[in-house]
Amino acid sequence: MMDGKPSFRVWSRGASLVAWGVLVLALALAVVVPAAAQGNAGRPITVGDIVTGTLSADRFVQVYSLQGSAGDTITVDVTTEVAELAPVVLITDERGSVIAQDLDLESATTAALADIALPSSGTFYIWVMRGSGAEGSASGSFTLQLSGIQQVGGQTVTLGSGGIVFELSWNAAVDLNLEVRDPVGGTVQRFSPGAPSGGVLDADVNANCDAATANTPTETIAWPAGTVPAGSYEVIIYYTNACGTIGSQQFTLSASVNGDEPQTISGTLNPGQEYLARLELDANAEWTLVNGGVNAGLDLAVFANEINAADPMAVGSTVSGVITNTSPAQAYSFEGRAGTTVDIDMRAQSGSLDTYLVLLGPDRTPLASNDDAPDTTDSRITRNLVVDGTYTILATRYALTIGGTEGEYTLTLTATETAAGTPTPATATPEAAAGAALPQGSIEVKLEWTTNADLQLLVRDPNGESVYDDAPVITSGGVLAADGNVGCVDTTTSPVSYIYWPLNRLLPGVYEVEVWYQNTCNDNTPVNFGLSVNVQGQSVINTSQPISPDARYMITFTVAPDGTAIAGSGGFFSMTNASTLNYQTALGSAIPISYGQTVSGSITDQRRFVVYSFEGQQGDIVTIGMEATGGTLDPALYLISPEGIQVAYNDDVTPGENPNSLIDKATLASSGTYYIIATHYGLNFGGTQGTFSLTLVQD
Repeated sequence: MMDGKPSFRVWSRGASLVAWGVLVLALALAVVVPAAAQGNAGRPITVGDIVTGTLSADRFVQVYSLQGSAGDTITVDVTTEVAELAPVVLITDERGSVIAQDLDLESATTAALADIALPSSGTFYIWVMRGSGAEGSASGSFTLQLSGIQQVGGQTVTLGSGGIVFELSWNAAVDLNLEVRDPVGGTVQRFSPGAPSGGVLDADVNANCDAATANTPTETIAWPAGTVPAGSYEVIIYYTNACGTIGSQQFTLSASVNGDEPQTISGTLNPGQEYLARLELDANAEWTLVNGGVNAGLDLAVFANEINAADPMAVGSTVSGVITNTSPAQAYSFEGRAGTTVDIDMRAQSGSLDTYLVLLGPDRTPLASNDDAPDTTDSRITRNLVVDGTYTILATRYALTIGGTEGEYTLTLTATETAAGTPTPATATPEAAAGAALPQGSIEVKLEWTTNADLQLLVRDPNGESVYDDAPVITSGGVLAADGNVGCVDTTTSPVSYIYWPLNRLLPGVYEVEVWYQNTCNDNTPVNFGLSVNVQGQSVINTSQPISPDARYMITFTVAPDGTAIAGSGGFFSMTNASTLNYQTALGSAIPISYGQTVSGSITDQRRFVVYSFEGQQGDIVTIGMEATGGTLDPALYLISPEGIQVAYNDDVTPGENPNSLIDKATLASSGTYYIIATHYGLNFGGTQGTFSLTLVQD
């Protein structure tokens, strides 16, 4: 031994089996040398991790430790750009026995061990070393990727005293509820106060608000001393009932294992919310309480990396995976065809996993999600596809990153032809799409769906003119050439609406596309529409969206003078509610205005609303007018009270005739600072822009 590190014999590409044997023996001995002597107990690594390291004469070996279980299957890939390193890789157990090794020096920049089955549960070590061992001057960095399938929930730990104790306390006469899910799928809560693993709920305090007390109500869930499952314990706190009390509620969660000093978390819940945390307990009785937070529902941003690196999956296949606290999601992509119905089934196979599924369209907009299929905690999605493209499946768990359930799963994807008929893919020609001879255009906007419902397609051009069923031809050349299920007359389950501009008519500027679900036409089947926009053969928009009756979806695209086009942001909006503008953050910088005053302003793509403020008295009667003075602006107005409540709004003075906005003779209910939100039709997603004048009058 030298400097606390193992010494290795130098070998060449023609090295003998004896040299290899010396290497393996040295590594095996190194594993069982106490960590203090080694100076390296192994950097922890888990399945899904990608790590980097450096090899040199001073440190010719790097060691990584993995907590594994019998039946786990792992794959190790090591790569480097420095051929002189000629890396080798070994896997050993904690006794020093070699499980697998790649000692091939011919592949100078790679080393790999594929589908290695771990024979037992415990700690395993992954060794990455220079091909020359301790000799030579080669140095450089490498990347190690660990993948595979790990069994979850198979380990236990024996606690000598104290067991596991979770305690929830608060200070009001409200009904909070504590739930703990153990690593092997057991649940302890008010409806199942005991789990097979030994966990027990002491009492359901303030249940149903009967004799609710504010004298430090407390609920406790505990496992007695002895053998308990090792792994992740998910903790959920529910604000079940306010019991007549108004407002949020603070709580304290404490946890202790084996009689250790408790760890605590404090938080706040509103009625109906739930708060998550987890306790991670390993096979050595080491533990920690991990804070999660309020369950805010689906947030795809936290899984952007997984979605961007989705693994391809074939329709008709089944794949396997594992969800852990360090790897809480896996994404898969598949090629979907319009006119098919896909069925996605995710089933937990081990541990405590509570599955959660999300289906994303070709533009990565969520089309459907499911937590629990009927009578199970497994997940299932069935969805009609209305556009061709690459779809993404996100396989994750309840509460996403802040959840605590872990385990293996299987994911099955199947597809069948839609029973109602096969709608035409978004990439097909207009003639095929509409079932009639529709001309090609410099701009082609197509809307498809698979029910008898009436969806209106409208496109507003850069001059501010709109083409739709009431105005099928406009000055710039826009033509409504197909209008599926309009007026619920002669409906079909494969409708198409189509708006185009002739090949010789291409007006530069911003175009606004709106889809409005006007009428179910007595068909209550859920609607999922496909919308495509092509500009001079360039696919600019290709999105699929679920839509509800009377909902409106809007998206813009901009055509440059050279004919190139780009899409803007898109989404659903409600003209009756300005809250989606997030204007609250702008109230502090509102522009003051007084009775009798007229001001001017502008709406642009970068400034979609302007906030004005005025002082009003209870009983004042006010009229507010917003008139477009330039550009294509389609104004919209909102009046907000001093309490932050929207009290009035207007889109059009006279629908179909006067697109300006007027809030006429609104009576103020209280005294204080009122706010006027001046914006445009479509709110966050509108495409009209221009200048305006705004007048405030006291009647």
